[in-house]
Amino acid sequence: MSKKWVLFSVLLLLCSPFVLASGEQTFWQQYSWYIIGAASILVVYILFRITKKLVIVGLLLVAAAILFNMYLVQNTPEVGVVGDIHYHADFAMYVNGERYNFSQEKYMSTENKTLSNFAHLHDMNGNIIHKHASGITLGFFLETLGMKLTDTCLTMDDGTEYCNSGNKLLKLYVNDKPNTNFDNYNLQDEDRILLSYGSESEKEIEKQLDSVSDAACIYSLTCPEKGAPPAEASCVGDTCTVEG
Repeated sequence: MSKKWVLFSVLLLLCSPFVLASGEQTFWQQYSWYIIGAASILVVYILFRITKKLVIVGLLLVAAAILFNMYLVQNTPEVGVVGDIHYHADFAMYVNGERYNFSQEKYMSTENKTLSNFAHLHDMNGNIIHKHASGITLGFFLETLGMKLTDTCLTMDDGTEYCNSGNKLLKLYVNDKPNTNFDNYNLQDEDRILLSYGSESEKEIEKQLDSVSDAACIYSLTCPEKGAPPAEASCVGDTCTVEG
């Protein structure tokens, strides 16, 4: 839209007092079509400018949404079918230097009830995660216990939040090495996982790492020299009642 048309429309409006002073015809009678035309041009021009910006913003938002969705698809493991695998991982969690007790009845799955067929704890052993489907992440597992994990916060099942603040940080170690995947970490067979929140020194972290059990291989039957695992409730398919 040319700027000359806008200038012409403005000039028509500015000339109105002089036309009214002629006294022969009213301003509206003489120039109604010009006014309507000029006003229409202004409206069209304004709408064009606004719409053009909105279209550009809309296209940018759509492009951003597509890229974000592609990122999520690429970085989020696809959950498989229950029973396609049977992995076990050693697990420990510390909050402000205190080891959290997962060996509580509310976190346990049994022969008649399970919190999740995909991943769970049982036999009153809160140190071993049982994973029954591919693509199960640490965040997914904690959500089955009523907790939530991100890369900066840990939310307990009672709603208490532990978030990065000052020197108190959330840390994840997998097989004694720092890991930044947190909730997106895809659990693997015989992993040794430590999730820790607090302001621990390196020596304190080393002690926490040493406290993580190494019994997952017993359940996965890869270290028979350590003994046989207890009989497990399979909790696969229709053999368990899933709550929720």
